[in-house]
Amino acid sequence: MPRKLRFEHDDYVVIGRRSGLPTTLSDITTSVLNGLYLLRPDEATLDIIYGVLGRAQARWAFDLYAFHVMSTHWHLLGGFVSARQRARVMRFVNGEIARRINRLRGRTGPLFERRYASIQVLSDAHALDRVGYIMSQGTKAFVVGHPVEDPFACSTPTLLEGRTLYGTWRSRAGTKRYAIDISPLPSLAHLSPRDQRATLRALADDIARAERPRRKKAGRRLMGAERARTIDPMTRQTHRPRTPAPVVHGTRAQEAAWREAYGRARDAYTEATIAFRAWQADQTAPMIPWPPCTVPPASGWVEAVEDGARAGP
Repeated sequence: MPRKLRFEHDDYVVIGRRSGLPTTLSDITTSVLNGLYLLRPDEATLDIIYGVLGRAQARWAFDLYAFHVMSTHWHLLGGFVSARQRARVMRFVNGEIARRINRLRGRTGPLFERRYASIQVLSDAHALDRVGYIMSQGTKAFVVGHPVEDPFACSTPTLLEGRTLYGTWRSRAGTKRYAIDISPLPSLAHLSPRDQRATLRALADDIARAERPRRKKAGRRLMGAERARTIDPMTRQTHRPRTPAPVVHGTRAQEAAWREAYGRARDAYTEATIAFRAWQADQTAPMIPWPPCTVPPASGWVEAVEDGARAGP
């Protein structure tokens, strides 16, 4: 089965705070191999993850609105100027996290079970809903009773308390500390930082209030932060719920428009790829640019020329 085309509909954009350019919002999820607890929230893991994210922000001007790293998977809501930038950022972040966590755990091989899944966010209301979903991870998993108590590597301390997160990047060139820059959601950017935190704190209170009866009905006790930090990382998650992911986070009308644009981009991508394969066999054959809202195959690149983008080897 072929992979889904990496595509961003450029009709749904905001102006990025860090880049100053039109930016699309992506809700990204990456799962750990076999549901292992390799990303448990001990101090070393938090330092690695914060350092990698801080390093990525130093290299690419992308907006980070929220993130949460559970022991078995992690979520990120970010703003990227293109699908290509998103691919580069996620390849770097997931690759560096995998290498460094493997070294920490004394293991080899893949850490994540597949490429990240990305869903475009098309409206302000859905973006705020995704921030709430990301903040709720530790509470929904019955680890803590309120998002503010969350022990995992996450943006919640910044979102609710204004606390800056720092991590360490270690390389052959030396050691450097990075601060993670959490951007306000575009729909909240007009508010003062204090009012932004108050809005998100009310959202976190709603999450805690909604989860109490669910936990009581399930007959579950809270795991607690200390247990989450010390659980054996080779523990395997026994129950891994699988629910179909939505195509986009938006209204039905927005989803319909997105599907139509995706179909056009997919057809144009196929046409450009066929032309590129023909060009590889005969370099006198004409080439067609890949759609700008997609990521060309690894064997090709796109060069800007006077009459538009040109596909090449």
